[in-house]
Amino acid sequence: MIHLTKLFLIMLISIVFKTTMYGQQNTDSIRLVNEALKMIEFPEPEFKSPFVPNLDAKAIADMGFDQPYQSEVISYKMRDGVQIHGQEYEHDSNKTVLLLHGTLASSYTYNKMSGLLREATQAKVIAVDLRGHGQSKGIAGDITTLNQYAEDLDDLISAIKKENPNEVIIVAGHSMGGGIVLRHAETFSDTDIDAYVLFAPNLGNNAPTVSQELNLKSNFIKTHLSRGLGLRVLNEFGIHTYDSLNVVYYNLPEQMPIRSYSYRSMQASFPKNYGKALRGITKPMLVLVGSNDEAFIAEEYPTLIKANSIGDVFVAEGESHNGIRHNKEAMDKVRDWVTVNKLK
Repeated sequence: MIHLTKLFLIMLISIVFKTTMYGQQNTDSIRLVNEALKMIEFPEPEFKSPFVPNLDAKAIADMGFDQPYQSEVISYKMRDGVQIHGQEYEHDSNKTVLLLHGTLASSYTYNKMSGLLREATQAKVIAVDLRGHGQSKGIAGDITTLNQYAEDLDDLISAIKKENPNEVIIVAGHSMGGGIVLRHAETFSDTDIDAYVLFAPNLGNNAPTVSQELNLKSNFIKTHLSRGLGLRVLNEFGIHTYDSLNVVYYNLPEQMPIRSYSYRSMQASFPKNYGKALRGITKPMLVLVGSNDEAFIAEEYPTLIKANSIGDVFVAEGESHNGIRHNKEAMDKVRDWVTVNKLK
């Protein structure tokens, strides 16, 4: 295990040291850019053997492959013409829950969560495939701008509002989807959203909810640390030419539609500044996480959310990262929260 922050700091210091040994600022900048260009070309991480998951029955069920609820296929056109696929779970009300899925997923594996949310909120639920995921168009694991997921979310909200101007909009997201919701709140603060429900949201690499311990021996996920740092340096100089390069890799069969994510895709999946994003939300917000979350540090959420927002937090005892989507106590909490906040 290596402390991630220290690793980044050591690498950055070595670059800065090399550049500050020379005189003029322009020369230093050129050298810094050249060092960053070298770093992004370092070899990509490799997996030495196939990943063999060791999952119990509950963990398998929580992956979401069962399809207990009926839905209708829908589609929306984004500002750049890309078609976004979705599943609509009908309900006779003036409320719509717009649900964004997590990493490597699609609306298909959020069928059960969508049905449970419909019951808890007494609202129509629209679960979409993020661009490049599921049946949506786009590049698998990549986007074209650093805010494209947030832009898509804004287009989706506009489309729903255009069809039903008085619709109550509740935006929901799990993991990566929750991070995108916060990125949207940070970027499109004027968009009319009535409430937020976030399940184990990705608050970003600098948030205390993210472990600073990096397991370099992981046989499922690997990160190209030098490339990520190099691209960050290049971005500071306004260079975005290489943002499409992959920085996160998953040990999955070649047949899987997504096995890696680009730098810009990862950056777009969480807010630039989680504190600013949370403070900018003035409507009701509920954050739910399982105490046994494997992706994030669950115990950090209550303090962080309360310090930076007016939102409520619920921690489901003994629940996992995927399991929070189907947890009965969590859905009961959503139901009570909707009632208390008069989201009717």
